[in-house]
Amino acid sequence: MTDMIISFIQSYVTSLLSTFLILGIVYIIFAHIFAKPLSKRRIQLSKRAGFGQISDEIKNSLLAILSSVALTSFVMMMQQNGNIDIYNDVNKYGIPYAIFAFFLIFLVGDAWFYGAHRFLHHPKIYKYIHAVHHQSLDVNPFSSNSFHLLESLLLTVWIIPILLIFPIPTVALAINQGLGTFNNIKSHLGYEFYPKFFSRVFPLNLLVTSTNHNLHHTKYNGNYGLQLRIWDMMFGTELKETNILFHKIHQRKNVIVRDNTKYQPLKITGITRETPDCCSVYFEPKNPDFYDYYAGQYLNIRVKINGKNYDRCFSLSSSPTEDKFLRITVKLNGIVSHHFFETAKIGDTIGALLPAGDFFIEPNPVSENSYLMIAGGSGITPLYSMIKTILYKEPKSKITLYYCNKSEDSIIFANHLNQLGKAFGNLTVKNFISGKNRLQKEDIVNFMASNTNAKCFICGPQSLKDFAKSCFENLRINDINSEDFADGYVDFFKELFIANKKKSKPT
Repeated sequence: MTDMIISFIQSYVTSLLSTFLILGIVYIIFAHIFAKPLSKRRIQLSKRAGFGQISDEIKNSLLAILSSVALTSFVMMMQQNGNIDIYNDVNKYGIPYAIFAFFLIFLVGDAWFYGAHRFLHHPKIYKYIHAVHHQSLDVNPFSSNSFHLLESLLLTVWIIPILLIFPIPTVALAINQGLGTFNNIKSHLGYEFYPKFFSRVFPLNLLVTSTNHNLHHTKYNGNYGLQLRIWDMMFGTELKETNILFHKIHQRKNVIVRDNTKYQPLKITGITRETPDCCSVYFEPKNPDFYDYYAGQYLNIRVKINGKNYDRCFSLSSSPTEDKFLRITVKLNGIVSHHFFETAKIGDTIGALLPAGDFFIEPNPVSENSYLMIAGGSGITPLYSMIKTILYKEPKSKITLYYCNKSEDSIIFANHLNQLGKAFGNLTVKNFISGKNRLQKEDIVNFMASNTNAKCFICGPQSLKDFAKSCFENLRINDINSEDFADGYVDFFKELFIANKKKSKPT
């Protein structure tokens, strides 16, 4: 037993050292030495992966690697006990069988990853496990091993039944392991190195590009594949921006990558209740660059609560052209929102990165566009910023807002929207209330019938976005824009403890 423990510790230490040595070298090469020459190939042009993020990723990797070593040790024990057959001599079952074993592992593993990955994005599971990995919005080599312990186990445990059923040559396992490691690091480099022709030539166009996975980190709900795009294509989960961004990167000439790695102070200047479960928080920055943003973009904020930092993303509900303040509008849904509701006060300071995001509009004073904006609940926040900006800076355009809520008292910015509707004849607001007048397919179909070239923006619960997107797909309209946010990581046992503590309090 002692020998097993010592062997396990040795394997764990060896894995740690080799993993961090490789990732460290790759990080230095791409994030520092060749960062400027490769700037055209950088997928995100706002660099956000600083020391704080990387240190968190390294901490997460300690447990993820522990899980991997534990699984490997278990496999070795099964081999020693004769439960499985992992053999070195390829001729034992012949080369054709070895090739079959290689593709079996490759395809089953890739299909498993897709299914497990989608499962981890279920709203009731995501925030407890997969949110750890998605804390890395701007990825880097260290992001490739930043997983929750349970996720690391779930994504690799599929190999056990394969080994119990089939004899597997060592070379098939080794090549698959090598490909998996290469693909994982490649997908988290933050750069796109695949040539342009990869998007046109079969079967190269079936490979997951770095752009593909990078979009998954910013858009969340889509591009779930690991090495092959076929699963996302088959099940309709590939993000439409994938090919567009891939080609855009290859067409770049002169780019500037903004260093947005350091959290800067924002002072709270006001907190206003919008609805019983929603409040707006006003900020004053020291750095005037915070006012340089597009309507629809968001803030990465860092709030210290009980000695622990919590990083979250919130859309800016202020207008970059009409408001002289920064404002986020927060719905009660988690540790940080509770802090703003119950504890935060005027004069407090939080940290934030400069505004970012690719869900935005650039108004043109001479344009005459028709906009359809579909919001659900707090999804109104970036759309309100867009609406106000368009009304003042693109006066010839028309805006129709379909706003869905559970009840009338949950309509955020109700008074503001009414005032804008009265002041501007080119804004139409239609509210949809659950149980009274739900948004129907016919509402979207009828609007698009008379506004065939409308620009469509969607923000709200995933169910609403899925419904709206399906309506647009049936109409064969693919030029739609949607914002995707996900909650940060929540410790399940800590949340359970807090919930039980609240229940035990006398009422």
